Amino acid sequence: MRSLIFAGIVAASLAWSAASYAQDTAVADPAAEARAQYQLGTQAFQAKKYSEAALHFESAASFRPHAVALYTAGLAWDLANNPPRAADAYSRALDVTGLDAKQTATAKERVAALEKTLGTLAVTAPEGWKVQLDAFTEAPVPARLHAPPGQHQLSVRAPGKPIDHHDVTLEAGKTTPLEVSLEPAKPPPSTTPADDKSSAQPTPKDTTTPPRLRDSNYWTIRRVAGVGVAGLGVAALGAGVLFGLEANSAKDAYDAAPSREGFDHASSLQTWTNVMLIGGAVVLVGGIVLVVLPDSDGGEARLKMGVGPRGATLGGTF
Repeated sequence: MRSLIFAGIVAASLAWSAASYAQDTAVADPAAEARAQYQLGTQAFQAKKYSEAALHFESAASFRPHAVALYTAGLAWDLANNPPRAADAYSRALDVTGLDAKQTATAKERVAALEKTLGTLAVTAPEGWKVQLDAFTEAPVPARLHAPPGQHQLSVRAPGKPIDHHDVTLEAGKTTPLEVSLEPAKPPPSTTPADDKSSAQPTPKDTTTPPRLRDSNYWTIRRVAGVGVAGLGVAALGAGVLFGLEANSAKDAYDAAPSREGFDHASSLQTWTNVMLIGGAVVLVGGIVLVVLPDSDGGEARLKMGVGPRGATLGGTF
């Protein structure tokens, strides 16, 4: 019984809406396609093809936005038992001026009742953009879209741009606000190996001991001292040669006229000759060693020289 009463109210509202829409179109002279779509919707409604009728009414509103056409689409979706699309049509009708007080009250009442069990998505975007929830009717923004609770996809169409998609989750009895835009994503800041500290690998720590650098100046203090020592050795050898010559002369004099004094003098010169020759040789060798000895990485070289009963000795650690 109740459904028959509602159907009667809908039929009466449809008849009144058709008359009102026809009057407005006559005055405003809308596009012929909008009038044709509305007439097709009226015929489908009378044949109780409510889903088909609702689509024609919404098509008429797409050619010429009209509150009555959208309100009538809401009535048709209601009778087709399609609450989400009925709520969408009623909401759009309320956004467009043209409903009388009774139609406005009915649309608001139906939207409030339907939104108690549906999820609502309130979309805002720049003027001229259009949005579509799932496969429902595309609507201009701002739009109040409805769907059963759960996951849904919102399609956004901006003039001159490809369609963008957003995943949304709706909850029963709740309104989810959504502001959409198609601003191009900013590219990530470029990085170079010099300033990319976050991705640079730490440099392995060198634990090896670097080799000791040698002095680039060959003539170090040691080598200069070696030259001096070698010079002393040469001088000592020269003195030894002189002492040797004197010793030979003294021996010849002793052989010619032997005497104790001559013997002591010749022996003394021979001794100094030996000391000077041996000492000069040792000092000369030591000086040469100081000059030609390679630099030591482990520390200073230790050189030992001496004169023994069997002659000069030379040793050391390097």
